[in-house]
Amino acid sequence: MVLTARIIPATVLRNRMMGRQLLSVTGKIFTVYELTNRISTLLNENIGYVYVRGEVSNLRVSDAGHAYFTIKDEKSQISAVLFRGQNIKISFKDGSRIVAGGMVTVYPPRGVYQIVVNEIMNDGQGELYLRYEELKKRLFEKGLFSEDIKKALPDFPFHIGVITSPYGAAVRDFVRTALNKNPFVEISVYSARVQGEGAQEDVISGIRYFNKEKEVDVIAIVRGGGSFEDLFCFNDESLAYAIRESRIPVVTGIGHEIDFTIADYVADRRAATPTAAAELSVRSFDEMTDAITDYKDRLDTAVKEGMLIRERVIRRFLRGFYRDKERFDEKAEMLNLCIERLGIAIRNLVSVRYERVSRCNALVERYSPKERIRKYSEKISLLGLRQKGAVLSLFETAESRLKNSLTRLELLNPENILKKGYSVVFKDEKIISDAGMLSDEDIIGIRFFKGSVRALVKKQGK
Repeated sequence: MVLTARIIPATVLRNRMMGRQLLSVTGKIFTVYELTNRISTLLNENIGYVYVRGEVSNLRVSDAGHAYFTIKDEKSQISAVLFRGQNIKISFKDGSRIVAGGMVTVYPPRGVYQIVVNEIMNDGQGELYLRYEELKKRLFEKGLFSEDIKKALPDFPFHIGVITSPYGAAVRDFVRTALNKNPFVEISVYSARVQGEGAQEDVISGIRYFNKEKEVDVIAIVRGGGSFEDLFCFNDESLAYAIRESRIPVVTGIGHEIDFTIADYVADRRAATPTAAAELSVRSFDEMTDAITDYKDRLDTAVKEGMLIRERVIRRFLRGFYRDKERFDEKAEMLNLCIERLGIAIRNLVSVRYERVSRCNALVERYSPKERIRKYSEKISLLGLRQKGAVLSLFETAESRLKNSLTRLELLNPENILKKGYSVVFKDEKIISDAGMLSDEDIIGIRFFKGSVRALVKKQGK
């Protein structure tokens, strides 16, 4: 048998109770299941996710691991269920004062409403959580969590500033992980309280210290795991602004993977744990060596490409010479100027590239054992000398080719031929290379190495 229900207007009910004639009912008739679902929909749409404060009673845990209990106060009570698998950090029992968060729903088999709990806090912790959510919403609306304003971590962080308690496990985990990854990294620890009253002021002071007094590449704020209350000092608005205003990138490693604080949201990079923060902040020595090798390879390529480009320019320039003396002198002057500029450019390029290699070598010397760095320094210096020698060799070859070209051009100069006793015969500004081109009584010009004369043709020979 199926139970059904129908909606009857209140006036009809009153008339029925008073014995009056009933009106006909024309509204939709619901099944109990349909009515229950409609009530459930109304609850979801109009109430939704709520937080309820009250006292736990009638706590019962089923064989499947689900917890059923009642939340009550002096005037009312509501059934609650906490399904197995929810990440609840506190334990509770009958009589515990809690704040529960969840959805208000209807349990169809019994037709009763209940709250399906997703989170439980001690009554005092509930106030802290509401303050946390309010501050997170306000800072989000102001743009402090935006990825666009967060700073990138440096490629080569050699000095890490750590803000934490010097006596906790967090600092030991951080230092051990960082040095295992790169034994040459420098770590400075700023002693700060990371729990309780005044902790946020200590952390803020550490951020300002590293920004003003100590030159570091990355600031790491780390702390081990703890309860929501233990980590609440990192949910401070002043601390959030101090992290955002830091000119040095800030990495946080607070608590465990599931713990999120306001400092985590504002930081430039967030790590799940202090160990993960060390992994994120430090680059391994092998990575740094590979990067230096990459810079050297790019330097070699840039020098070779530059020399090829300049060699092509010189060749095109040489092909553009004319035999005309004036243009030859002009081109020779331009060529000398180009050679001079080329020499300066090559020397500047070699100097800049060599200086970069030297700076990289100096950094390695600073953070490496003396003997090991000496070997790397010798290798880098040898490579630099080979590069410099190759560049100078290419330059000398190009210069030698140019001098040979100039010598050949000089040998082909017409004036050198005239100097040997030869002369050039002109008629009407045209060079006469055949006697048949002349007639008797023609007036011709004869050019010698020094000077020229005019002559009259009297007899034409064969």
